[in-house]
Amino acid sequence: MNTYKYLRFIFLAIFTFLFSQYTDAQSQKDFEKIFIKETEGKAHNIQLGSFKNVSKLSYYPDTLPAWFFSPPRSSADYLYAIGISDPDQTPEEANLQALHRAKAMAMLQNKCQIQYFRDVYTIESDDYSYLGTRQRFDTYFKISALGSIDSLNYTIVHKYFTRYNEAIILLQYANPLQKVQDNAPMMTATGTVLYIEAQIGDAFEPQAEYEMLAALKSPKQPLTTSQFTYREKGNRFLVISEFSGKKVEYPLYIYRYSNPSWAPNTHPLTSYNGLWSIYTQNFLRYLTLSTEQSSRKIKNLGEMYDEQISNLTREVAIKTAKIFINGIEFGEEDFDFDINIQEIY
Repeated sequence: MNTYKYLRFIFLAIFTFLFSQYTDAQSQKDFEKIFIKETEGKAHNIQLGSFKNVSKLSYYPDTLPAWFFSPPRSSADYLYAIGISDPDQTPEEANLQALHRAKAMAMLQNKCQIQYFRDVYTIESDDYSYLGTRQRFDTYFKISALGSIDSLNYTIVHKYFTRYNEAIILLQYANPLQKVQDNAPMMTATGTVLYIEAQIGDAFEPQAEYEMLAALKSPKQPLTTSQFTYREKGNRFLVISEFSGKKVEYPLYIYRYSNPSWAPNTHPLTSYNGLWSIYTQNFLRYLTLSTEQSSRKIKNLGEMYDEQISNLTREVAIKTAKIFINGIEFGEEDFDFDINIQEIY
């Protein structure tokens, strides 16, 4: 190979290398632009919103801290509860909301009353718009608690702030050993689930509502209240969030979360309404299904209704319990709780 050919070969090699690096960089940038454009616009025909307090977004999931998945074990003296704010809040707003929700969860876990009933019935329809019989399953679940909580019996153990401006707080709560004073801060917390499952011929239409309510009354302070409601029917859903008398608004978005212990390329958990929404849904759903297993059939109610109704039964469960959340694991669209429910007699 003469000198000219050698230099020409070296030049082409360098040019090819630089061009490939440039095109790789361009391809990566183009890919990111296309990815962000496609994922931030619409997903599953859902129109996504825009953020007010989040300036930088990423298509990578938020890796939550290990203590979120494996909180400290609760004992007879202490329990641990997690509260999560809605997305797109200022740090101050997010911390206040997350702390309030952590306190409410502590009340529910410490000592709660669980109520459950389920009606199952069949309707023989004379309406020709329906084929055959109609079956319907109505399920109602409620968990409620009342207790004292002030700065003397709770400690913030950990805090975390997600890239979506959600505050996550891990709270340690100690049940008051002495009699609660009349002027002590008192908190009520309630979680409810309503399932309505209707089957008409071969068509099946479920709908559900999950709701968390809490109110904190402190001496010489205004009442602090919160509400979070999630309703779904088919592929449609509605979220209502209020805190301290104000509606909390945040965008519909593809929120993604991952576990630091996962292997690379594991699909993240996805939620369109933030972490608290899917956390409370799965928490209440777990308790509902667990309580259903201990329910008992109490009566046949067919004679109380129209003659068209047959095979109407009601299942009921009522108990007082203490709840231990031992851990959490994510799936792609759901996550599992490791929970022990200890009945208090």
